[in-house]
Amino acid sequence: MNYSSMKKVLIIRLGKIGDIVTTSFVFEIFKTNFPHIDIYLLTLNLNRDVLEFNPTLKKIYYSKNNLVLLWNLLKLKFLKFDLMLDFNDNESVTSSLIFRFLKARFKAGYNFKRYENTINIKVNSLKKEESHIIERMRDFLIQIGIPVEESKVKPFFYIGPSIRSEIEKNIDHKGKLIAVNLSAGAKIRYWSKDKWVELLNRILKEYPSFKLLLLSTPADKVLRQAIYSELSRVQCPDADQLSIQYFAAYIQISNILITPDTSAVHIASAFGVPLIALYPNYTDNFISWQPYKTPHRSIKSSGESINQISVAEVLMNFKSLVKELNL
Repeated sequence: MNYSSMKKVLIIRLGKIGDIVTTSFVFEIFKTNFPHIDIYLLTLNLNRDVLEFNPTLKKIYYSKNNLVLLWNLLKLKFLKFDLMLDFNDNESVTSSLIFRFLKARFKAGYNFKRYENTINIKVNSLKKEESHIIERMRDFLIQIGIPVEESKVKPFFYIGPSIRSEIEKNIDHKGKLIAVNLSAGAKIRYWSKDKWVELLNRILKEYPSFKLLLLSTPADKVLRQAIYSELSRVQCPDADQLSIQYFAAYIQISNILITPDTSAVHIASAFGVPLIALYPNYTDNFISWQPYKTPHRSIKSSGESINQISVAEVLMNFKSLVKELNL
């Protein structure tokens, strides 16, 4: 393909926050290699805050998997794209319909049987049980002839400058600040309140100079306040402010993050923040959604739920990471 002659590229990423944060390096690589190309993105509504300050995209179409998606497809159908890319590495009926409906000179997607008559550039995926999601997308770009600058193969996240300034005024982050994210996208990723209280009190006892920054979604405000009430040296920002932009800014100012949620994992990776990540016992998930290019400890549960991970195991890994970082 002759990328120098292209003007418009459409990227499809109908995934959650973690999907869009891990895909963000693709936008950076395209703009570095081909600054003349306008990048359009089709993604989900829930990614609005994630992408609010991203400077690499010409236009973003936000959808749900319903009539809004159909309406966006109708608008996109009349744009003349040179290239369309879908990074979903699970065979998808929705992706197949999008490939059939939209027009582009070149359509690139993974080599699934469902797409065989609708795409003209077929990409072979690395094995999920052996590769990180970012490595699979990096390989996708290489297969379609995009030069890849390794320093840009990492998550990116753009925070509004006023938000960063605001939290720096409101949060005392002198000394060592440990961000603790309590929320997750599935029940099996929640650790019990009692375990959080035990772990965090032991950290505070063993590291007198450390402070804790408790984070959660507004939906988990009660859980966060219950844990907060049993700890000392804790900072607890207003849950009403915890949009993904504020959430990311709190992580950025921290020395270490502890989290059971992979969206937070990738945000930390974007800022190079070291972290402790808790995972259920699913090999594909554990390999694909690891922290990337930042010091970390990943702990996989022996069972379906992360609640089977012990306090002692998390504390041991935390102490090991602190020692590595010389905090």
